[in-house]
Amino acid sequence: MMNDGKENGLIVGYDLCADHCRISYHTDDNEEPKDLVFSDEENPYLIRNAICKKKGEDSWIVGQEAYETALLGGGSIVDKLLRLTEHSGFASFEGVRYSAEELLQRFLQETLKVLYKESGKKTIREITFTVQVLSGTVLDALIRAMKAIGIERKRVHIVSHTESWLYFILSRSRELRSNVAVLFDLSGDGLNYYEMNLLRGMQPNIAHAERTFLEEGFSLDILDSQAGCRMADSIMTSCVDRMLKKKLVSSAYLSGSGMDHCQRWGSGFLKTLCERRRVFFVENLFAKGAVYAALDRMRETSAYPYRIMCEGRISVDISMDVVKGVRERTLMISEIGQNWYECKTSFDIIPDQAETLKLKVKKLGEKAPVDLEIPLHEFTKRGSKLTRIGVSVEFHSEDNFSVVLKDKGFGEFFPAGDTVVRRNFNVG
Repeated sequence: MMNDGKENGLIVGYDLCADHCRISYHTDDNEEPKDLVFSDEENPYLIRNAICKKKGEDSWIVGQEAYETALLGGGSIVDKLLRLTEHSGFASFEGVRYSAEELLQRFLQETLKVLYKESGKKTIREITFTVQVLSGTVLDALIRAMKAIGIERKRVHIVSHTESWLYFILSRSRELRSNVAVLFDLSGDGLNYYEMNLLRGMQPNIAHAERTFLEEGFSLDILDSQAGCRMADSIMTSCVDRMLKKKLVSSAYLSGSGMDHCQRWGSGFLKTLCERRRVFFVENLFAKGAVYAALDRMRETSAYPYRIMCEGRISVDISMDVVKGVRERTLMISEIGQNWYECKTSFDIIPDQAETLKLKVKKLGEKAPVDLEIPLHEFTKRGSKLTRIGVSVEFHSEDNFSVVLKDKGFGEFFPAGDTVVRRNFNVG
C-alpha cells in the first residue's frame, strides 16, 4: 500500500525482536499510543515472527496463524525472520527461492495491513523500528523493505531498545525520572536490565541510558512448574538486590512476555522490588517508546532539553579546521548524540599545500580533541589549488567509522583520477 504522507497518517512504533514483534501507534485522535491487538490469544499484542505461504496460492499468513496453517498442511512456514535476515539467508516455497529480505518485506506488509484495518487509517506519517541490537545488515534490509512497500526513506527511522526505553521514561512525569529509572525486561531473548540517569551540570544536560544483559536469565519454560517458579523468583530477587544496591530509584518498570504473570511466580521478587519504589508493568513498552521517539523527531524543537546518550548514539564530536573564503572555520562532521546509522556526511576539499587530512575527534567529557591524520601523498599533485578530493564519512557502529577519499579532478582540464583512499577508525 503506497503512503501519501498525509498529515493525519499514523505515527508507528514497531518493536522487532528475534522471535516476535509488537506494534503501537498514535493518531491525531488519541493522546497516548495505542497497542495493536493482533489476535484473541493469551497475549493479543504479540505477533510471532513467522510467515507461511499458502499451498498453491500467492497468499501469505503471519503470526501464530502461520504455524497453525503449516501444522494442518496448508502451507510452508519460515520463522526467526530477523536471524535469517542477519545471515542474508534464503527459503524456498514450492520450488521458488525467496531471500530473507523479501520474506521480511512480506511479513511487514501483512502486519501493517492489520494495523491499517484496526486504526482505520491508510497511511503512515512516520514509523520508527526498535531492535535490541543495531545490526547494519538488518537495518539496511528494513530500509529497503519499507521502500519496496511504498514508505519513503525520510519517514523510516530505527533505534535501539535502549533508546526506546529512554524516550518512554522521558515521556513520564518528572517525579518518575528525577533520580534513577530502571527496567527489567524478561522475554524469550533473555533478561535485560536498563537504567536511565539525567546527568545535570553539562551544556546541554544529558539523558543517559544503558542496557546490561544479565547472565542469570532463564528459559521461560521453567515457569511451567512450581519448582521452576521458585527458582525464577529467587533469581529475579537476587538480580534486584545486585543491580539496585545503594541506588536511589524514582521508578522501576517491568516488560516482556516473561513478566506477564510475574504476580503468580514472583512474589518475593515483587516484594523486594516494590520496597520504597514505584513499580509499573507496561505492555509493549519498547513499541510505545518508539512512538514517543517518532513524535519528538517530528517537532521543530525537542520536548526534552537533553542530549540523548545511549546504545545507537555517537559519543564523539568529529570536526575539521577549514578555510572558506578568507576565514578559518570549523566544519562539524558528526556530533555527540547523533544516531550512528543516520550519520553519513560527504563534502569536497581542495587541500592546497596540505600533506594530510586532519580530523579532530573529541570524546564526551574530555577537554582536548585527538587528531586523526590521513596522508594525501597518493593523490596526484596538479599545482596550487588544482586538486579536489571528495570526502565521505560514515559510521558503522557507535565507535567505528570510515573515511573514504576520492580524486574528483578539477574542472574540464583535470579529469577525475582512480585514486581512492579508505581508512577505518575506532574511537571506543
